[in-house]
Amino acid sequence: MKRVFSIVVLVLLLVYIGIALAAFCPRPEASVCDGIELMGKSTSQFETQEEIISLLSRFGLNPVGKPMNEISCSAIEDSLRTLPLVLHCDCFKSVGSKVGIAITCRTPIMRIIPDKGTSGYIDREGILFDRLPKPVYLPVATGNIDKEFAEKELYEMACFLQKSKFWNAQIEQINVTAAHDLELVPRVGDHIIRFGKVERVRQKFSKLQTFYEKGLNQVGWNRYSIIDIRYGDQVIGIK
Repeated sequence: MKRVFSIVVLVLLLVYIGIALAAFCPRPEASVCDGIELMGKSTSQFETQEEIISLLSRFGLNPVGKPMNEISCSAIEDSLRTLPLVLHCDCFKSVGSKVGIAITCRTPIMRIIPDKGTSGYIDREGILFDRLPKPVYLPVATGNIDKEFAEKELYEMACFLQKSKFWNAQIEQINVTAAHDLELVPRVGDHIIRFGKVERVRQKFSKLQTFYEKGLNQVGWNRYSIIDIRYGDQVIGIK
C-alpha cells in the first residue's frame, strides 16, 4: 500500500509540474490571439464572445487575430470601464492564445422615463446610467422626475419593490406628479393607486396588501377606479 501511495503521489506531482510549466512557460512572440474567454460568474449583459468582440471593435481594440505581445489588457480595461453600464472589468492573457475578460455590469432595478431629459435606469447602488444592450423587465417610473428625486425617493421605492417578489411583479408603472406624489399602475386590476409621498413605504404597501386580500378578493379587482392609501391607516376606494 505504501508503494502504491508513493506512485500515486509521484504521478500527481508530475502532472502538477507539467501544468505549471505549461502555464508559466513564456508565450512565443509570434503567437496570435484566436479568441476571447469570458471569465468568472456571469453578472454581465454581455454573454457571448461575439458581443464582446463587437463591443471592443467600436474602440478599435478587437484582439482576435493580433499578436499576443501587441495586445494591451490595460487599454481594453480602460475602454470598457468608460461604459456607464460596466461596474468592474478585468482583462488578462490566459493560457494559450486567448484573452480573458471578466465584466461585472450594474444591476438595474427601475427604468426612468422623465417628462424632460434623458431616460435611463437606476441600479442597486442608486446610480443612474443611460442604456442597456438587452431589454429587461423592470418597474417604469414616468413623469416629473429630476436627478435628485430619482436618486433619493425613486431609489428608495425601487429598493423596496426589488425586495418584494409580489409588489415587484404587481407594480408596473409609477407616475410622478408635479407635486412629486406617486401614482402607481398595477399589473392586475383596473385601478390607479394614489400612493402620495415616498414615506412610510412599508406601512402603505402593508395596508394595501390587506385591502387586496380582504377587500378586492371579495368584491372584485375592478370594482374601484382609484385606491387612495395616502392617509394614515385608511384605504379609500373610489368607484
